[in-house]
Amino acid sequence: MRARGLSLVELLVLLAVLAVVLAMGALNGRRTLLGQEHAAFLSTLQNVFWQGATEAASRGVNLTLERNGSRLELKQGSTVLRTWDIPQGVVLSLGNGSIVRFTPPGKVQDPQGQPLTQPLTFTATAMYTSKPP
Repeated sequence: MRARGLSLVELLVLLAVLAVVLAMGALNGRRTLLGQEHAAFLSTLQNVFWQGATEAASRGVNLTLERNGSRLELKQGSTVLRTWDIPQGVVLSLGNGSIVRFTPPGKVQDPQGQPLTQPLTFTATAMYTSKPP
């Protein structure tokens, strides 16, 4: 008569299958989390322009939006007023340096202070890897 329960081999096979299922779930969860982080950054990026124009109007001064590596900075002269980090894995088509100038009463100009002659466009792409960053 056979005893009830699992043998050692059956238990090891069960643990191996469980480990594979959990690893697949963790990888998919990480990708979902990164996707949500990137979507939130795009929403933030859209709001940066509104916030910069509003801030320039409320302060009554010229402000600039600059990219410094993986960070966007809203500046008054050399003073950084606000920063936004670009998430790891997001490739932004805006180069380093001054991007736009915000002037009272909330206008957006090119970095040299000239009116924009065409809409400011940029792209942001998420680069997914199989390994967590």
